[in-house]
Amino acid sequence: MIFLLYIPVLLSHKEVFVKRIICIFSALALSGFTHHAIADNELCLTSNNDCTFVLLSTKVSEKTSELVNQITSDKTNKQGGSLDETKVVQASSYIEESEKLLLINEKRAKQRLSPFSTFKITNSLIALDSKQIADAQQGLTFDQKKYPVQAWWPSVWKLPEYNLATAFKFSMVAIYRQMATDIGQGTMQSYVSSFDYGNKDISSGLDSFWLNGSLKISAIEQVRFLQKMYRGQLAISKNSIDTLKEVMLVETNTRYSLYAKTGAGKANADDKSSKSMLGWYVGFVENAEGVHFFAFNFTRDSYAKMKASRVAIARNHLKKAGII
Repeated sequence: MIFLLYIPVLLSHKEVFVKRIICIFSALALSGFTHHAIADNELCLTSNNDCTFVLLSTKVSEKTSELVNQITSDKTNKQGGSLDETKVVQASSYIEESEKLLLINEKRAKQRLSPFSTFKITNSLIALDSKQIADAQQGLTFDQKKYPVQAWWPSVWKLPEYNLATAFKFSMVAIYRQMATDIGQGTMQSYVSSFDYGNKDISSGLDSFWLNGSLKISAIEQVRFLQKMYRGQLAISKNSIDTLKEVMLVETNTRYSLYAKTGAGKANADDKSSKSMLGWYVGFVENAEGVHFFAFNFTRDSYAKMKASRVAIARNHLKKAGII
């Protein structure tokens, strides 16, 4: 009897164990799904000043105007009556551009912050236009004595070789610090000043001024800079812009093309104990409606939390606006 009673008890414990395992995995799966769902729907809200989203939509269209001159003929027809009036139409065409600016948290949208790796857009343009780099496929190197490989570097920062396309895509800091050094202080300052980029201050160090250094830029200034670049108003070659667009392209399909760059760094550089991180995502979208320039930045209390939702939130706003 003892043996017979013992078997059901063992089975009962096994069932409980299995159920607990199932519950744990279900909870983990649900947690992952919930986090993904939140990321898919999260937006920068006006009630929070820890974020801002700026969207500048431009639409260019060709308009036609008509000038109609009515001329009455003095001639008469065979029956003695006057001829009908003759209409002379003169048509002219012109280009009309309209803008629509969306600001979420205007105060923060105007706040100048470190651009971090979003400056790679500008750094690439300057290197291309100053002929430091010929094209997106040119091999790039860096001084490993000056910038030694660190244990914490991600694997994509330890590739055997780089070009502009891969260095930009993987946001390889050492390559871009070397690039700025090769450009030189005078040339770099000249371009940054002519671009009217943020506060135009590169004084804190030629190879680091954009990494929590002296250079600061606001989200509004980011979109205006991108707009000027796109319009060809930066006094740089079209080839430089075309090459930059080639490396900036993130996604393209029949509806739109998205060009963008991330950026991230410590939000409180002066507080060594703080783990708060600033995240950027800036770029532009081409679609049938026009060109849409955007800049998003926000802060999170850790790098992992910032990285997990940086791109997703910006894309949520672009989706909400019907742009992607």
